[in-house]
Amino acid sequence: MSGSMDRPIIAFMTDYGTRDTYVTQVKAVILRYRRDVLIIDVTHEVEPFNELEAAFLLTTYVPYMPAGTIHLCIVDPGVGGERKPIIILTSRGDVFIGPDTGFMIPAAEQLGIVSVYEIDESKLPRRFSETFHGRDVFAHVAGMIAAGVSPSEIGKEVIEYKRLVLHKPIKKDDYIEVAVLHIDRFGNIITNLKPKDLQIDFGDIIDISTPSGITVSCPFVKSYSGVTEGSFLTTIGGSGYIEVSINRGHANEKLRIRAGDKLRVRVVKNI
Repeated sequence: MSGSMDRPIIAFMTDYGTRDTYVTQVKAVILRYRRDVLIIDVTHEVEPFNELEAAFLLTTYVPYMPAGTIHLCIVDPGVGGERKPIIILTSRGDVFIGPDTGFMIPAAEQLGIVSVYEIDESKLPRRFSETFHGRDVFAHVAGMIAAGVSPSEIGKEVIEYKRLVLHKPIKKDDYIEVAVLHIDRFGNIITNLKPKDLQIDFGDIIDISTPSGITVSCPFVKSYSGVTEGSFLTTIGGSGYIEVSINRGHANEKLRIRAGDKLRVRVVKNI
């Protein structure tokens, strides 16, 4: 893990964007503790304050990281408020660092949660601002752990912590209500629906209805090229969830959809 002589890995995810210097400021603090740390930018384009999207994105990359990775996860709409700063230890040896708002839990549970610590901020350098805990709290903790400091030296173990559960599809009489977990760079609408949630075969049609009243019929195909350019489709994305897409287009713009929205889904069998 990070306390060994191996080069530590920090996977860094935020909603900071890259226009400002926030990401660099956090990295600068980490590097004070250990110059050779490998910081991987997972993404800094989580929709601002969208903890559901952050929770989903964490679950998509965490299984592929080496055991012992330090996950620095900062989406923190309650910064400076009552929420606790925490460290999560997992059975694979990975460590999650971020606010206790629940969004880290689905990914941490994939690896098996062993213990959770509330960070004792008196063990950290004094800060002059209450609005940038990413730099002034979490970066120091990530750097300290990368340098071999034990979480028990930085905080106290707690039993209670918040849990965010990724929404499950809800089956209604004649449709399924699904949640939009993420919009990727290509405008693909990634839902919380998996093929096992539907009785569906390739070639069937999925009717999608949006909150604004738009309805589209999308063939269920193996890949984007299964329809003509500019046409809607549904397929199984790289995360294993069903996504609504346009071949070489942006489905989210056409349907005016953002992460967190709900869709109504109906399957029309191709007989």
